[in-house]
Amino acid sequence: MKDRPEHEYQALWSVDPDVSVEGVAALPQPGRLGIPALARRQRRAPEGQAYEDGEARRREREERWGPPRADLDRRTVLVAGGALVGAMAVAVVLFGLSFTTDRYFLVLLFPALALRRGRLYLRDFGVFAALMFVYAESRGFAHVLRPQPYYAPQLRLEKWLFGGVVPTAELQRWWWNGTLHWWDKLLFDVAKLHYVVPPLLAFFFWIRRRALFFRFASSMLALSFAGALTFLAFPAAPPWAAGRALLTPTVTRIDDGPWSAVPNSVSLSSIIEPNPYAAIPSLHGGYAFLCFLFVTSLAWRTRWRWPVAIGAAFYPLALSFSVVYTGNHYVVDLLIGYVYATAAFLAVRWFWRRRRWPE
Repeated sequence: MKDRPEHEYQALWSVDPDVSVEGVAALPQPGRLGIPALARRQRRAPEGQAYEDGEARRREREERWGPPRADLDRRTVLVAGGALVGAMAVAVVLFGLSFTTDRYFLVLLFPALALRRGRLYLRDFGVFAALMFVYAESRGFAHVLRPQPYYAPQLRLEKWLFGGVVPTAELQRWWWNGTLHWWDKLLFDVAKLHYVVPPLLAFFFWIRRRALFFRFASSMLALSFAGALTFLAFPAAPPWAAGRALLTPTVTRIDDGPWSAVPNSVSLSSIIEPNPYAAIPSLHGGYAFLCFLFVTSLAWRTRWRWPVAIGAAFYPLALSFSVVYTGNHYVVDLLIGYVYATAAFLAVRWFWRRRRWPE
């Protein structure tokens, strides 16, 4: 065996470690390992790990924002439906259709218990009910601060819009003769759906998907508190109040006598005396139109969008007609309420998507 040449016994590393030897790339140096620094939020996890973390967060979010119980069977649905119908029937017998927030909260607790999700219901709807109670008291507080309403601006606008005619006065001239008929009672009950439909729709949304309930509840709260601020800034008299002030002498307030009054016993709804006016914006129209917007938007990408939209439109139209006929609102009040509802719907949806919350 021959001795190796002298140069083969020399060190393989050169003075500069970046210089390759015998075609082998230099080893990576500290600070150039291909992974950014972890300190001070400057380093990201590897791509695979980031994907896994994102999937875990997505699954956690879907579970948290999904339906309260995804494993519903037919028997449980029927039991919950029966509990809802029974509780609603008892409440109607005791209090009529004018449900207060605290009573409705108890009514909806029964189907939630039938779903075995009572604790989750108390947590989700408890916050919603508490804020709606604050709104109800704030509108009464607005009347305490500003008890004298405006009469002329909305009346002038109504006459301008309809060529000098006040729709409430015309409807009552045609159909009202001072005595309650079956159509008067029917229309007054339609007006009372204002207290029934929105919370019931919120409960159905909650069963379907809690994220949808949260968005609907947030929209309803935004609309409510925007209305309360307007009641304070611009207290507006409804048509019946203008009739008492002899601005529209033929207009009266149509109600169903003692049945229209909601008993205040065992209720938290009258800590502050309710606002007798609260006409602009019309939250009768606003809540109904908000329900229409949500139902229609959910069905818009399906083949049933037009039948659903047309069917859902009957609720705000019928309720709006009833409150105009009974003297509770001008048409102008309702149109402003529709605008408020649309603004609340779009603003909350924009905020939801900006936050990338599930819808």
